[in-house]
Amino acid sequence: MSERHQRAADSADRTGFERYRYRLWTGVLRAEPVLRAIQALKRRERLLTAVQAGLGIAWMAVFLLAPLAYILALSFWQRGAGGVVVQEFALANYQSILLEDVQLLGWQIGNVYLLILWQSLKFGFLTTVTTLLLGYVPGYFLGRTQSKYRSLLLLLVVLPFWVPLIIRYYAWILVMGNEGMVTTILGWVGVESGGFLYTEVAVVTGLVQVLLPFMILPIYNSVAKIDDEFVESAKTMGATPLRAFYEVTLPLSLPGISAGSILVFILAVGSFMAPALLGGPANSMVANLISQTFGESFDWPLASAMAIVYLVVLFTLITVFNRFVGLEEVFGE
Repeated sequence: MSERHQRAADSADRTGFERYRYRLWTGVLRAEPVLRAIQALKRRERLLTAVQAGLGIAWMAVFLLAPLAYILALSFWQRGAGGVVVQEFALANYQSILLEDVQLLGWQIGNVYLLILWQSLKFGFLTTVTTLLLGYVPGYFLGRTQSKYRSLLLLLVVLPFWVPLIIRYYAWILVMGNEGMVTTILGWVGVESGGFLYTEVAVVTGLVQVLLPFMILPIYNSVAKIDDEFVESAKTMGATPLRAFYEVTLPLSLPGISAGSILVFILAVGSFMAPALLGGPANSMVANLISQTFGESFDWPLASAMAIVYLVVLFTLITVFNRFVGLEEVFGE
């Protein structure tokens, strides 16, 4: 048999097999028990919806709400001898982290937790502003460009996610160390430097490099949804390209800016590895202090109180931000 006839026979066999499979599948679906089961499911659609919602609520209750409730209860207990938790209700933990070494009238705060909390918020704010300044232009370009290489550029944006976080931070240790690349380049231009490692600059730089994609991608998504007709209409009415950007593109890209800012801020404030690897003892953040209190001091109640206060402060800031921005509209898009 010739090769052409063999291919025709194979094709006929496949067609016959597919026809047989289709008939078999159709017969199964039209079987009386299957039809009854489908009709029963349709009649109980509300029950299925309730079950699905119940599974989601149960998941959140078991893996989110229950641990938070335990931490909240633990924050009101006390540390006994050897780190044993004494289940006696008291406010001593909150008094220790909120009122100890605090003189409001003289505006003198010597409380370690409050100082580190403020430093964490400061690092988060600096990281958010820096990522916004560095990330808006790439996000805008990716959202407006019609280049055939846009998919490749997007891949480059998310490519750092493929590298483990600890490796990226260790790379910054080599870059910003005493004999790192930054010090070497500054030496070439005649600027003597002992390196930037274990400073605030190193911590913020590491956070910016890691969190920059979280700013670029929401801005890209927001800018890509802007209809070109809006910009062209503004230009037709006499607006310059700069004014068209300021009057049309920038306001319409605010949802992406807001989403990126809140994501970067939350992740930056709660960072653990950046201050641990790139910062010194004076550059600790809330996550480092809570970890030390849990793991080294074995004071679980005090660490739980720190975590609860941190969550309250963070949710308060998000609520205030929501009053001005409207996060339900931002994340709804």
